[in-house]
Amino acid sequence: MKLTVFGEATVSLGGQPVPRVPANFLRIVVYLLLVNASHSVSRGKLSQVLWSDTDQAHASMNLRQSLARIRKFQEQYGLNLIQGDATYVYLNLSQVKAELLSIDLLEYINNARRGDIESVLALCELYKGDLLAPNEPQNSDFDEWLDIERVRLRDDMITMLLGMVNQPVGVSIDEKRQCARKLIEIDPYQEVGYRTLMQTASQLGLIAKVERTFRECTKRLRDDLDVDPEEETVELYQQLLPKLSPATTRSLILPLAPQPSNGNGLEIQTPRAMQAKHQIEQNKQVGLPRLMVLYMHHNAADPMEQLAASLVDDITIGLCRLRTISVLAPYTSARVVTESPIESFGGLNDQFGVNYVVDSKITRRDGFCFLSVKLVDVATQEIVWAEKQKFDYVLPEQQYRQLSIRIILSVVSVIEKSELDRYNRLIQDPNAYYWYLVGKRDFEKLDLSKLRQARQSFKNALTASADFVPALSGIARTMQREWLVLARSDKDILIEGEKVAKRAAPADPDDERPLRELGTISMYLGKFDESLEYFDQGSTINPQHADLLADYADALTHYGALEEALEKIRQAVAHNPLAPDYYYWVGGGALHNLERHSEALEWLQQMKNPRAAARLIAACWAMLGEREKAEEYRAYALEDNPNFRIDDWIKGLGVRLPEQRQRYEASLRQAGFQ
Repeated sequence: MKLTVFGEATVSLGGQPVPRVPANFLRIVVYLLLVNASHSVSRGKLSQVLWSDTDQAHASMNLRQSLARIRKFQEQYGLNLIQGDATYVYLNLSQVKAELLSIDLLEYINNARRGDIESVLALCELYKGDLLAPNEPQNSDFDEWLDIERVRLRDDMITMLLGMVNQPVGVSIDEKRQCARKLIEIDPYQEVGYRTLMQTASQLGLIAKVERTFRECTKRLRDDLDVDPEEETVELYQQLLPKLSPATTRSLILPLAPQPSNGNGLEIQTPRAMQAKHQIEQNKQVGLPRLMVLYMHHNAADPMEQLAASLVDDITIGLCRLRTISVLAPYTSARVVTESPIESFGGLNDQFGVNYVVDSKITRRDGFCFLSVKLVDVATQEIVWAEKQKFDYVLPEQQYRQLSIRIILSVVSVIEKSELDRYNRLIQDPNAYYWYLVGKRDFEKLDLSKLRQARQSFKNALTASADFVPALSGIARTMQREWLVLARSDKDILIEGEKVAKRAAPADPDDERPLRELGTISMYLGKFDESLEYFDQGSTINPQHADLLADYADALTHYGALEEALEKIRQAVAHNPLAPDYYYWVGGGALHNLERHSEALEWLQQMKNPRAAARLIAACWAMLGEREKAEEYRAYALEDNPNFRIDDWIKGLGVRLPEQRQRYEASLRQAGFQ
């Protein structure tokens, strides 16, 4: 049984509130716990406190009646907490000592005496509001006493929290953040709490959180008290964001502009595309690098130059489809190049915020044409990547498409590596894009610890920018990958991942990644038709997204369209020749289901970490009669997941055709799995 007297006062049994608790039961418990260390008081004193507006005889009678009701209540629920004799009323804490009963106020008193960080964090959990918050005043001495005790406990709690957030050593960043949040919850005008949250957010690299906390503090003070933050708070904010001028900082403490009204006092919801921050400003906040693909001068009479210019346009469109770089529109690029020929790239950053430039040209030598493409870092004017490709207008269309894709992938890969190196080298404040890159770095490794590291990085990105779709998609992907690596039978983590992906999809209808995650998760949840619909939609948005094609192949495998799946995964590898391990795992799975086990092993052995697919490799070797090799990989699989059982796993295997499930189960048993 549990007695809760902070906030909503309740008595609960097995987590369920107990009905019809006697009116004075919790009042007496609180009074006896706080009035003195012996937890007892004379009957006369208690009756005087509870019924000060009556004469002594009536007060004594009221106490007897109240204690009688309490005794019946305790007998009904097996309690013996409030006891009394002819002279005293006292608390019997034997059930508390036996851990049959807990009282949050008693736990509070014991933790407050210790005063260390662990105890203060426990107090944060216990203190859910004032003592007996719904108490109805009865014009008694008890009400006056209760008001004094509420203030004392609140002040003591604030003092302990202030001590922890100001403690220079012995308290971690996370612990300070917990204490600061509780401090603001208890006293919303405690600027020390806001300053602590700003400092710790800065230490964690969550610069957007620093700004949000400052704005929250400013708005609360202005709205409720009509005052500005203390000078110390403003100065700290300026120190943490040194690039902001004092004028900019002052502008942040002005009241927020009111929402427009339709004339009837109703608030008008501004469409997403027209909300306060323009997409370019959002990209800046997230930290996306800005790219400009320079318009390529060409002679309309020269078929080679005309073809090259079309290829550059195709590259620009491909880059515009991505959501992890910001691309300057081709029209602006054409005007920049044609109206003011570029001698150097230095001014592009000042005028357009450009960080990288893609420059291309056609050269001729020995009767051959070559397309030269280079990626230039605007800040340093350093060429960070360059490629020269033989170019001939008689080449088939597919080769031009592959060339375009290869250049796009190279440009993005180099920019991501360059930006990550820049952050790590300068040790500057991380933003959403940085955390996205860190997560992406660990993302494709089919290793449980790396997947969880990646998920935390994506969560950090969302702390900096709550609607950053690539990070939302990344979280959903790590969840379904973790489910896959652990061969789980329960699907809770998949359902959680589905919720994250559904949150991401409406945020950017032109981004295929959330659809990709929904397709994959739906596949594992056994919703095969929905899965293929999601992949159809995603591939319509970006038909050349290699990762999406790989997942589409996996969905087709689970659906039972094995030859079509094999074709999709081959397309994915053609688009992404240095493919991650997952591609080869998907290809190996399709071939295993086609009972082409030697070919499956050829694919699986191209993985950098084939151990991740140890179960499938063991099954293939077993079906080829290679018992020793099957045993080797079975041992790897059980070492990584010792709780693996075929019967449990097969229940969660999302395949549409029963014969496919039976085939996989038979091969695993052949490999020696139980």
